[in-house]
Amino acid sequence: MTWRIGVRWAALGLALSLASGCGGSDPVTADPTVGSFVGTWDAVVLTMTPEGSATPVVDVLQYGGFFIVVEPSGQYTATLSLPTGPGVEIGQLSVAGSTIRLDPSVPAGDAVTSTYTLVGDDYLILDGPTEFDFNFDGSADPAEAHFELQRR
Repeated sequence: MTWRIGVRWAALGLALSLASGCGGSDPVTADPTVGSFVGTWDAVVLTMTPEGSATPVVDVLQYGGFFIVVEPSGQYTATLSLPTGPGVEIGQLSVAGSTIRLDPSVPAGDAVTSTYTLVGDDYLILDGPTEFDFNFDGSADPAEAHFELQRR
């Protein structure tokens, strides 16, 4: 199963703004634009849909779990656990308007963006482009990711 979090998160995806701006690269300095996203978020819904099609929708959580930890600096660590083992991505989250941008550094990859909706203080919805191997042939296909995350 191929996946990219930035939340192609938005991916996660996977790609998480109440203010516009970009996060700094200093892992210690707090970035006020990411304050609403700081914490550990568990996926309660995580689906993938082929780009340009309404079906098939794959419920990724039936195979495992996903969570992301966002630090006050905007540094994030996202983990997708599957029966084949965990996938971990580390990078920098930044916020601009109604989008979140994830710049992965480990493993290195292209930045991804997603739109977000904060529902109250502890529930986050992300929608954005990603890649997913729908037919399990080892080749990722363009897809749309939908995340619903609950803060611990």
